[in-house]
Amino acid sequence: MKDPELDILIKELETDRAMTIADFDGVLHALKFLLPELDAPGADRIGTTDQAILIADNAYPNWSVHIRGRANDTDGHWQCTLREDDSRDSDAAIGIGRGPVLAQAILAAVLRLAMAQKS
Repeated sequence: MKDPELDILIKELETDRAMTIADFDGVLHALKFLLPELDAPGADRIGTTDQAILIADNAYPNWSVHIRGRANDTDGHWQCTLREDDSRDSDAAIGIGRGPVLAQAILAAVLRLAMAQKS
C-alpha cells in the first residue's frame, strides 16, 4: 500500500523532535486504518516509549524488536527494526523506523510494516 499521507506522517515521526498531541492523533488514525484490530491507547499516550513498544507487541506478537541508538543532548539517533524471524533473512516484510525520539522510531517501524503488509 502506498499512500502519500502515510509517507508524510512517517517522515514527521522520523524527523520531528517535538510532536504534539494533534500529531499523535494522526498517528493513531493511521494505526487504526492500517491495523483496525489494534487496541491502541489515546493520542496523549502513544508518544511514550512504553506505549510504542506495547503497540508493536500488540500489532506483531512474537516478532523480534531490535532497537539501536545513541542518546545525546540534541537528539537521539534511534533505529527500530521489526522482524518476524531474526534468525534468517527470509522475512516477507520488515518494519524499519528511525528517529530522534525512540518512541517515534518504533511507531514509524510499525507503520512501515503495516503498509508493506497491506500491499
